[in-house]
Amino acid sequence: MPSPCIGLCKAKDGLCLGCGRTLTEIGHWSAMESDAQLAVMAELDGTRSTHRCPGCGEPAYCALSAGMTIEQCWCRQLPTLPMTAASACWCRRCLAKAIAAQP
Repeated sequence: MPSPCIGLCKAKDGLCLGCGRTLTEIGHWSAMESDAQLAVMAELDGTRSTHRCPGCGEPAYCALSAGMTIEQCWCRQLPTLPMTAASACWCRRCLAKAIAAQP
């Protein structure tokens, strides 16, 4: 399975600001089962989603919304950002932008 790396690698607070994967996902990529890799890739490209991102309107995935636990959500590996009035979780791209904007 090819990596979703886009060659713009810049990690900040546990997230690659280029491809949107967590550092844990990147570190475990070669050892992950194909189904798990496909799931991450589907979350990255929006084909696996639970809602629309309140930041950009694009498809986003939240494990909690999918009936799983917070421990199973990709965002659990990231630092907590200030809450917004958003009705749902942000997509990986919008969250990466918010993390990049933090001092």
